[in-house]
Amino acid sequence: MTATAVCPACRATLAVDARYCHRCGRAITQGGSGERTPWIVAWSLVLLALGGITLFVVTKNTAAAVPEMANAGAAGPQGAAGETPAEGAPPDISQMSPRERFLRLSDRIMSAAESGDSTTARRFAPMGIAAYGMLDGYDPEVQFRAGEVHLALGDYAGALALADTIQGQAKDHLFADLLRAEAARVRGDSAAFDRGRRAFLKHFDEQMATGRPEYKAHSQMLRDFQRKFSS
Repeated sequence: MTATAVCPACRATLAVDARYCHRCGRAITQGGSGERTPWIVAWSLVLLALGGITLFVVTKNTAAAVPEMANAGAAGPQGAAGETPAEGAPPDISQMSPRERFLRLSDRIMSAAESGDSTTARRFAPMGIAAYGMLDGYDPEVQFRAGEVHLALGDYAGALALADTIQGQAKDHLFADLLRAEAARVRGDSAAFDRGRRAFLKHFDEQMATGRPEYKAHSQMLRDFQRKFSS
């Protein structure tokens, strides 16, 4: 008679030399626990491999979703080299000097404000104010630009304070008159606007004759305001 054994788990009848139960798969021999070790190791390696693949995929997707923060000014999609940044994106300011960075941001903000895109102007105005605070020197041009950025935020007091600062450094400076007139216009103060307009026209010829670098750089803008205020 053929010797038999019994599975200790399911009580199935087994051959005496059976290593595993044919019904439940239980290891039968005294070395059963050791026999399971290779399978445990194999499955552990499989699970580790799957975990590594999952981590790689998640990490790759996360990296693709995060913008390049070294280029803080290029938060939006960019065109090819030399192309204009996509609408709604700030200019690429990563390689600029602090002054260039501030001027480019203020250009973007004021362009949006003048086109009626107040959402974009307000979105980038805090970035412009922060860039202004990082300058290592202040002159009437950057102070005037900063005043315009304050106006984009609806901060009339900040704009008027910069107008006072400009004229504290250069009496009757046209940029200060412009800031006061523009602040009054935006907030709907017709009396203050008229005072700023008249002051600008009163000082225009004398100030333009000084040949200040900022007047030369913005000659067309100043003459446009002269014609506008005179009409």
